[in-house]
Amino acid sequence: MPSLKELPWVEPFLQKIQAEYALPPPSHKLVIPTKESYAYIYSLTDGNDPFDTAHLKKECGQALRRKQATLLRSVCELGEILLVSVHKSPMEPQWNLWWRCIRLLGTKEKPARIVFFGHPKERRVPSQKPYVIEKEHLNGGATMPCSPMDIVVYRKEEATRVLIHELFHASCSDPYHKDTPQIEADTEAWAEMVLCGMAAKGELQPWIRHMREQLAWAAKQAASVQTYYNVRSHNDYAWRYLVGRLAIWRRLGIQVPSFPHYVAHIQSTRFSLCEPKNT
Repeated sequence: MPSLKELPWVEPFLQKIQAEYALPPPSHKLVIPTKESYAYIYSLTDGNDPFDTAHLKKECGQALRRKQATLLRSVCELGEILLVSVHKSPMEPQWNLWWRCIRLLGTKEKPARIVFFGHPKERRVPSQKPYVIEKEHLNGGATMPCSPMDIVVYRKEEATRVLIHELFHASCSDPYHKDTPQIEADTEAWAEMVLCGMAAKGELQPWIRHMREQLAWAAKQAASVQTYYNVRSHNDYAWRYLVGRLAIWRRLGIQVPSFPHYVAHIQSTRFSLCEPKNT
């Protein structure tokens, strides 16, 4: 099997990220949130969200109403970003990085509107019965396909990775001939490769280093959830994120490490260890 640097698609893939980092970050400015900004935030936090089953957005909205959180607004020719930062665990804005993600993956035809709810709850495996990994243990954002005006990220943990994932959906990249678990696995595999690419600023050797670390983490995590949480097929919710991505990477010619089923029990369900810098 060829090495990462020998795969024919790697060079053009990284060239696009290199081209982004050859430019200064998009010019943006902080402005005072409007009444419409607050109204939009509250419209997202009222009611129940079938994706946010842990009610993280609702808790952030309640904190904002109680003045226990701050709303920040950054605007740019590419759109706007709203950030709800909870005072007890403030979220450091990554404006330059986030705007780079939008310029790299967004569509020129439609502006983006991104909302970050900086909830501090981390992704963890279930601690009580039934020991089934569900949405509340994994999900961190949502959007509608082909709709960059409706991107929401609601965990502080891995916020940039989630933004990249949702930007793929919003830019009409979903392979619609596949079922939802396959679409999510495909999107997540590419999102993590882009995340590693941005951490490497498109440079080959740093990208290979980040990818090897990511592949090792993902393979151990997949073995853990298969062993301890019986994640086996598309019908298991965790499969689409923690197992399905391995098949996508193999399809792309990437050699994924294998681990025995007696692998250590991993408590974290965060998808990636990679954190690009805010440059």
